[in-house]
Amino acid sequence: MKKIFGLLAGLCLVSIGFAQYTMEDRIYDYIDDYKDLAMQEMELYGVPASITLAQAIYSSQAGTNDLVRECHNHFAIMCHTQEWTGETYYRPADKKQENCYRKYATDAESYRDHSLFLSTRSRYVKLFYYPITDYKSWANGLLEAGFSGNPKYADTLISIIEKYYLMHYDRKVAQKLGDTVALRAMQKPQPERVGEPHTTLAQQQPAAAKPAQQPVTQPVEQPAEPIAKKEEPVPQKPVETPKEEKQKTVAKSDTMEMNGIQVIVEKNEKPKQRQQEQPAKQQVQPTVQQPEPQRPAQTAQVSTQLPEKVNGLNVFVLDPYSIPYKSAYYPYTSRPVYENNKTKFILARPGDTYQKLAASLQMTEKNLRLYNDVYDGSEPIEDEVIYLEMKSTKSSVPYHTLQEGDTYRYIAQRYGIQLKILIKRNSGNINSYGLGDQICIGCN
Repeated sequence: MKKIFGLLAGLCLVSIGFAQYTMEDRIYDYIDDYKDLAMQEMELYGVPASITLAQAIYSSQAGTNDLVRECHNHFAIMCHTQEWTGETYYRPADKKQENCYRKYATDAESYRDHSLFLSTRSRYVKLFYYPITDYKSWANGLLEAGFSGNPKYADTLISIIEKYYLMHYDRKVAQKLGDTVALRAMQKPQPERVGEPHTTLAQQQPAAAKPAQQPVTQPVEQPAEPIAKKEEPVPQKPVETPKEEKQKTVAKSDTMEMNGIQVIVEKNEKPKQRQQEQPAKQQVQPTVQQPEPQRPAQTAQVSTQLPEKVNGLNVFVLDPYSIPYKSAYYPYTSRPVYENNKTKFILARPGDTYQKLAASLQMTEKNLRLYNDVYDGSEPIEDEVIYLEMKSTKSSVPYHTLQEGDTYRYIAQRYGIQLKILIKRNSGNINSYGLGDQICIGCN
């Protein structure tokens, strides 16, 4: 009897686990699976990745409908029998076989045909005069050109893009290509030739299908860390005596930390005061070139991921002299930029605020706070990790072992994963967990 009861309880837990996976979760997974393909198509053909992803999510129900399962058709593109010579698909419910859909061998083939579908038709020429980051004009232009008969099609696409922050993938490509707004406005796709049959993807020449060849379509090799070092060398770190302690400046705590997600706050611990350490200015002779400062030798192995505590709660900071992450390129700052879980970040410096950082990074303060899950008026502390874009929905790290002072926000920042995804994967208030418990990061 006990075995039966245990089996039933186990089945209930499994069913609850499956029930927690919603369509929104599926959309996040879809974006993570296809964002790179959408950005690749954007580089080659100039169709914004946000538009491509939003159209695919809308048309394929985030990859769950029969068109994706049976024929890899993510955009519900129909045959147009006068031009399509590839394989076709008819839905079982369509007994009269009035609606013919294109059938592809792979998902990538579907995305490529979508790019060609827009870039080779005269009725979509107007779209390519818009900046590649102007997703609203693209969405409205698709509706005006008759891509969909739904009068709310443009509003739906814009809603999807803004809800899931898809416009940031457009920005990634724009940053990689450089300033392409003016060049894109000059590009004009070749109009379709009336009566000429549409060849299959295997027969098409990619070079001929692209819009007019411009230098912008060639990915620009981006400089890595050397430029950042050249513009702003790492300051000399003062040597500390064994008895010296580095004191930290206390900033306001995040209200998210106070609304049911903070855990295991250290008792009777007073906030540390961080003292801003200014390196001694070195006198430089006019005729002698000053050598680049060298990093001080470290004794023993120093953990660079030990959290800093503010009001007893952990904050993800890093030692600027020992960064365990690879360098990355970001054109809007001269500071060293790094990448954690495919997400770019910088380290805060003394006196930094989200307003100042946002202005220097050419983005809004609201977005910068959103990327870092800061929902009150608190400001970053010295050496705190500040992400420059939306964090990932996946992680190669399966679990995190809960430590004293950990919060959902700290864990999300440490592993570069979105806070809302982290909370969904761990049911219940984080206060219900204890020291040493396993928090799911990428276990699903």
